[in-house]
Amino acid sequence: MRRFLRPVSLYAAALLLGSVTTWAALPPHQSPASAATPGCSVELVALRTSDGALLDGLLYRPAANPRSRAILLVHGFGSNFYSAYFPLFAKAAAEQGYASLALNMRDHDTGPKVSDFTDNEADIAAGLGYLHKLGYSQVVLLGQSMGTNRVLYYQAATGDRSIAATLLVSGPGNLFEWNVWQFGREKAQATVNEALALQAAGHEQQLMLIDLGPLGKAFYTARYLLSLRGPKARSDPYQNIPKVSNPILIVQGSADKLVEPDTAARLKRAAASSPRVELIQFDGADHSFRQQEAALAQRVLAWLKEAAP
Repeated sequence: MRRFLRPVSLYAAALLLGSVTTWAALPPHQSPASAATPGCSVELVALRTSDGALLDGLLYRPAANPRSRAILLVHGFGSNFYSAYFPLFAKAAAEQGYASLALNMRDHDTGPKVSDFTDNEADIAAGLGYLHKLGYSQVVLLGQSMGTNRVLYYQAATGDRSIAATLLVSGPGNLFEWNVWQFGREKAQATVNEALALQAAGHEQQLMLIDLGPLGKAFYTARYLLSLRGPKARSDPYQNIPKVSNPILIVQGSADKLVEPDTAARLKRAAASSPRVELIQFDGADHSFRQQEAALAQRVLAWLKEAAP
């Protein structure tokens, strides 16, 4: 098989999405776990989903004064459990008593995409089950970029009452609409039609080279593409968020060029069942909150301590 062509760039591994940064910023030979602060312990975990997928992650635990609720961090497209602001956010959360699990989804990083969007239900369930076994009966879901679509779908599909609050950061909105915004409706629909034709011919696992605009190009199977953008896709956040009945915080950066400016406001309007929905706009913040990671953690955690202490 050919290697992933023009992998999503470091900037682009932000959308649909999530940004890709690595532990290269750490001193040589220092592992993520050994980079823990005095107020936080960090350990690698490996979880098996109900359908057999193996997921890696990092568990951050407070050294003192633990709270009764934990946080599950869900990355976006082309990203992983140590991406962007996740390490800083998780350590800041631990210092305030919240344990956090940053977990890979099965389609993490930038290789060919061969799964189905709905498979992420099992991925999130595995993370939640692990936290429940640790004694956290209530968990906060944080989705970054396309991770927002993942956590909203999970709740719409399961009605899980153990979710204490939902944090949506840099959400891209409806993924077919995102492609229309990038390429126009004719080109966006043509790609879906090609995938539908492959599916009808019994070739839904055939790889397609997909143009992602500012994100470069990627290999998708027809199955994966249709699960995101097809006529029966379950990934539409505007359809899923009305089924979420816990407090919701929506966070959007004013300098985010990877999503349409009105996406966050649309999500807020659609959250009809939540008892508390708030939108925070960050002036000058880009899609992955570079240079504003600490401010993001501070404001989100301040909200969380009120909404789901």
